[in-house]
Amino acid sequence: MTSNISGSDYTTRFSSLEPTAKAMFLARVAHMATVAAREAYIPDKAHPDRNFDTPDGPMLRDEMLFVHRITGYTMHVLDRTEGEGQDASVMAMILEYYRAHRLETYLADWLAERTGHQSEIAN
Repeated sequence: MTSNISGSDYTTRFSSLEPTAKAMFLARVAHMATVAAREAYIPDKAHPDRNFDTPDGPMLRDEMLFVHRITGYTMHVLDRTEGEGQDASVMAMILEYYRAHRLETYLADWLAERTGHQSEIAN
């Protein structure tokens, strides 16, 4: 399933949230990313030896960098020090990550909860 929401609509909806609602959205984004990061421990055809003791280091590093950026931005949201246009760049980063991990429908649902819009999910 994919979302019918455009990147700019995601940004508009995210930017319209109060700081605590933005922080909750970002917390959900980071939390789900830690779940997705578990992929670094799961063996597959390309990495049959990958497990908890020998994870995919570059993948795990990239996952942790994403979480680092999201949690860092959360601090700016809560103390209201976001830079001009920063919501758009952060949302673009989130969309890129979530689309790559096929998790975009979560974003639409989470924003719908906070903004009162329907999630606009296409089957």
